[in-house]
Amino acid sequence: MVIMRRELARSAFDGRRLEWLVAIAAGGLALMLWTLLDSAWPWVLALGVLLLAALVGVRRPGAPAAGLVAADVWWLLSVPWWGWCLVVGVVLVAVAAWWALALYRVRLVGRAVAGRSPAQPLVHVPAAGPAEQTAPIPRISARPGLPGWRGRPVRRWHPIAAAAAGVLVLTVGIVGQQLAAAELADRRQAELDQAHQEAFSRIMPHSAASFVQAMIKSIAERQPAVACAILTPPARRDFAAAHGADACEHAVDALSRQVPNGDGVAYENAALLPLPGSATEYGPAGKWLRVDACALSIDPPTAGPTSLGIFQLELTAGGGGGYQATGYTRCL
Repeated sequence: MVIMRRELARSAFDGRRLEWLVAIAAGGLALMLWTLLDSAWPWVLALGVLLLAALVGVRRPGAPAAGLVAADVWWLLSVPWWGWCLVVGVVLVAVAAWWALALYRVRLVGRAVAGRSPAQPLVHVPAAGPAEQTAPIPRISARPGLPGWRGRPVRRWHPIAAAAAGVLVLTVGIVGQQLAAAELADRRQAELDQAHQEAFSRIMPHSAASFVQAMIKSIAERQPAVACAILTPPARRDFAAAHGADACEHAVDALSRQVPNGDGVAYENAALLPLPGSATEYGPAGKWLRVDACALSIDPPTAGPTSLGIFQLELTAGGGGGYQATGYTRCL
């Protein structure tokens, strides 16, 4: 009877210790996954499991352990392959530390036993009185178990192999995480570039007439930066050279000086419909336009420049439908 009570107490203690170990390990894993994935919803699941256990009357360490394990499963279902590598690597390193600690404790016990003198008995025997003679029941298990658990021996190579495997798997996980982060950054940059191209294309002129109107408006208001923005660098260079300037902005400024008395409003009013319909040549599917702005309809002609040149327009990237001058030819 005494032996059975001892075995039952020891079994209950081992069970509670296992539940605490599972709870601690699951809690550490939950903190790591929470930091890695930045999602707090699995904590709600863990709290729900804990409340359910409290309602049914469970007062064991297994209740928080079950909640944390459920949260870990939720997190792990959304973890990529490199996340699994990080988790497995941490577990292997923890097991290696546990085995190393078990070996250290075995060495300490061996040194203590070796240091005892023969006069010091290892077991205290009562001086007198009857004592119940009990023999321990040996535990024999044919199933393979984890070294270091319930008396199973830990070899020296166990922690070394576990640590090496853990470091290797952790390295693979870290490299995978860095590659995934770089791929995500490239994808976000590509999305930003696409959005920038689309926005740029939308603010560009959408027809030959609007392109000429933008040029006339920038000349009238003396805003050379606006005129040069709708020209590509090669077109700017040719436009500047055709007007004897060293830069596109200087060429536009020279045209602005041709407006009498700087009256840009009168020039804009005189150029309400400056481009004749026959002055535009359309490419296939409207991918390019050729605009002949050598004879603009300016009324009166003395209001400002009546000849700007011949522009080759092409659709800009981004799908916004805008055109930008990619080539320029001076009027003959």
